[in-house]
Amino acid sequence: MPEKLTNKGNKKLVMADGADHISALPDELLQYLLSFLPSREAVQTCVLSQRWRHQWKYVPALRINDVDSFYSVQQLNKFVHHLLMHRKRTPLYVCELDSFRNGEVAEWYQYAVSCEVEMLQVDTAHSADYCRLPEMAITSNHLTTLEFSGVQLGHISLDFSSCPKLEVLVMRGCKILVQKILSQSVKSLSITQCNFELNTRTHISAPSLISLELADILGWTPALERLPSLSTAFVRLDDRCEDYCLHSYYGDCGDQVSCGKHCTRFYDIHDDDCVLLGGLSNVTNLELITSPKVFIVRKDLLMRPTFSKLKTLLLNVSDADASFGPLVYILRSSPVLEKLTLQLYEEPKAKIETDGSCNLEEQLMASKKLKVVEIKYSKIVVLCRVLQILNTCGVPRKKISIERTELWSFGSHFSFEQT
Repeated sequence: MPEKLTNKGNKKLVMADGADHISALPDELLQYLLSFLPSREAVQTCVLSQRWRHQWKYVPALRINDVDSFYSVQQLNKFVHHLLMHRKRTPLYVCELDSFRNGEVAEWYQYAVSCEVEMLQVDTAHSADYCRLPEMAITSNHLTTLEFSGVQLGHISLDFSSCPKLEVLVMRGCKILVQKILSQSVKSLSITQCNFELNTRTHISAPSLISLELADILGWTPALERLPSLSTAFVRLDDRCEDYCLHSYYGDCGDQVSCGKHCTRFYDIHDDDCVLLGGLSNVTNLELITSPKVFIVRKDLLMRPTFSKLKTLLLNVSDADASFGPLVYILRSSPVLEKLTLQLYEEPKAKIETDGSCNLEEQLMASKKLKVVEIKYSKIVVLCRVLQILNTCGVPRKKISIERTELWSFGSHFSFEQT
């Protein structure tokens, strides 16, 4: 490319013919470049030249993700109204929708689905209340990724059977009022900080699921149906979860005054099945973090699930559990476990009596393939008791690495640090 010098002697690259070669690019490439901009900025390029006048109308993306740049809700809604009215109904690769109010975003959502959108994000975190989407099932042969934030999902079920290409489903900070979440195609599912408000458990059926994140939920823990393809899972349940009991190891104290509805009568699952661990039984990598007051994992262990494929496990251990039941059971039931990471902490105000079902006098044997045990602890007393269990299970001391650290604890403010 020919070079010219400015009058200050600095080199500056200038096309010899002075032509605008960017504008000479094919329409499809210009529209692709514009698709990375917020839609408002893409529209503003219409003033550059005659060549750019109508390019924004064919951009394969809608990005209404800069709501803070609008002076008011009315200005935002007016802009999007004119945008959708003048835009050509060409297929959308991606659509990002942020809004302050319910009505408008529901209309934008329907427009995106009608334009065969592949990646759809709906975020109403700016709204004072949850956004309610249309009471209709999604039907799309093109949708691959769907993300909801601050949305109320209130159908009888979230059935994505009519979205055969949907692979990624994210729900963040949503109110979930559905009895079932169903998809035959979803491979990655993330549900975080969501509020399950039904008086029964939401069931999750996703036979193709490979990766699961379930963290910091409010309400009843959703019931996982069989997930034969699940490989990686991160589960964190704190005291905001309704499946807790202040007195009983398995949540059946019957104390209607202090525990009320939180105990067994709302376990709401068949006698021979699990709420959580049955769906996790095929995982290869598992991070399982629960408050000592949350009984759902201990209750599930009564169903005797096995973890025949589990290779790496991160587990939190509290001295509130006098028998360290989940640790003992999972060690016995994971024959190919290779790496174990334990986060130990002290919970002096949450002592829960065990029923003695996990007896250290029994013959315990950890996986012969166990190569590494990493222990992070803050109190030496808890560490000594865990080392005793590992020794009883036949874990050689040379395989154990120990690190003292200030870990999070399930205190009154529920402060977390995810590793």
